[in-house]
Amino acid sequence: MAGLELFFFYLLAAAAPLSLAAINAAQGGMSLFFLWRLVRLRWRPTTPEWILIAYLAANVLSALFSPLRHDALVGVLNHWSWSALFLGASLPWAVRKNLRTWTTFLVVTAFLTLPMDAAEFFLGTDFHIHALARKVPIGTVNAYGYFSQHLTYGGVITALMFFFAARALYGEEKRRWPFWAGSFSCGLGLFMSLARTYWVAAVPAALVLLWKKGRTCALAGVLGLCILGGGLYLFGPASFRHRVAGMWNMNNPSVAERIYLWISGLQMWLDRPLLGWGPGIYEETAGPYKAPYAHLIHYPTHVGFQTVSHAHNVYLMIAIQSGLLGLVLFLAFVVAAFRRMARQPDPALRYGAMSAFTAFLVGGFFEFNAGDAEVATLVFFLVGLALNLNEAADDP
Repeated sequence: MAGLELFFFYLLAAAAPLSLAAINAAQGGMSLFFLWRLVRLRWRPTTPEWILIAYLAANVLSALFSPLRHDALVGVLNHWSWSALFLGASLPWAVRKNLRTWTTFLVVTAFLTLPMDAAEFFLGTDFHIHALARKVPIGTVNAYGYFSQHLTYGGVITALMFFFAARALYGEEKRRWPFWAGSFSCGLGLFMSLARTYWVAAVPAALVLLWKKGRTCALAGVLGLCILGGGLYLFGPASFRHRVAGMWNMNNPSVAERIYLWISGLQMWLDRPLLGWGPGIYEETAGPYKAPYAHLIHYPTHVGFQTVSHAHNVYLMIAIQSGLLGLVLFLAFVVAAFRRMARQPDPALRYGAMSAFTAFLVGGFFEFNAGDAEVATLVFFLVGLALNLNEAADDP
C-alpha cells in the first residue's frame, strides 16, 4: 500500500510544473489513501485543518442561502485543489521520509519547463494561436511553460523557487547545488513569465525564507532582489521595462481592470456581507456591479472587462463567495497554519513551505490564485507537509 501511495506522491512532483491532468490524477490517487485512513480513524486533524474544515463548511452554508443555490452547491467543488493540504498533512512516515527524492523530482520537472519558456519568450512561440515562431520583440509572449496562462506558471514556479532555495539553504544534503540550480532555473522562468504579481510577492517571501539566517541577512537578501530588479530594469529587454513601468499605471488596462474589479467586488460583498453570494457563481452575479465601470477599461482590441470568472483578489473573492464568516475563517486558518509550520522540525521544509505560502498569499492580493488549481494544489500540499510534525514512524 505504501508503495502505491509513494507512486502517486512522486507523480505529483513529476506533474506539478507540467500538467493539470496528471496533477489531478496524483491528487485523486492520494485521496483514496486519505479516505482509507479516514475510515479507519487514523487521521487526527490539527488546528489549521479543523479551521479549514470550518471554512469549507461555511462555503456550504453560503451556498444554501445563495440566490443560485444549485450552482453555488456545485461551486463548492471548486475547492477540490485545497484538499491537497489534508493529503500532505496526513501522509504516513513511510512516504514522507522520501521528501528529498520528491523535491529532486520537482527540480527535474522544473528544468523541463525552461526550453518551452525560452521558445515562448525569445521566439514568440504561442501554441494558443499555433505559431512556432514569430518576428516579434523579445517578451511579446509571456512564458507560460506547459500551462495555458502565464500567471498560473508564475505562481507555480515562484513557490518552487523558494521551496528549492530552502532545501539548498537548510537541507542536510552534502550536495546542495542541484537545489540551487533548480531555484535559479525557477527564477529564470519567473522572469520570463513577466508575472508582475509574483515579482512583488517574491520580496516578502524572500524575507521569510532568510529569517532563520538573521535579520541582517534577510534584509540583505531583500535588498539584493531589489538591486537585481533594478539592474534588469536598466539593462534588460524592453518588455521587462514596459511591464515594470505599467505596474501602477491606470492607463494600463490590466491595472485599470483590477481596480474596477475590486471596487465592484466590494460593492457586491456589501450587498450580502455575512454569508456572501455562494461559491462558483461570481460570473453569473457580478455583471450588474461591473457594468458601470466597463467603459473605463480600454484594451487594444476591445473596451470593457476581460476577466469574467473572478475579481483578481483572493480575499475579496472569499468575502464575495462566503461573506465575512468565510473571510474570518480563512484568515484564522492562515494564522494557525503559520504558527504550526513554525514548529516544523525540518528547517528546509519549514522555511520552504512558509516562504512559498507567503508568496501565494501576497500574490493573492492581485490574483485569485486560490482558484487556480495548479497553483493551489502545489502550495496547499507543501503547507500540509509542513503541518505534520512527526519525524519518525510514530504516525497514528
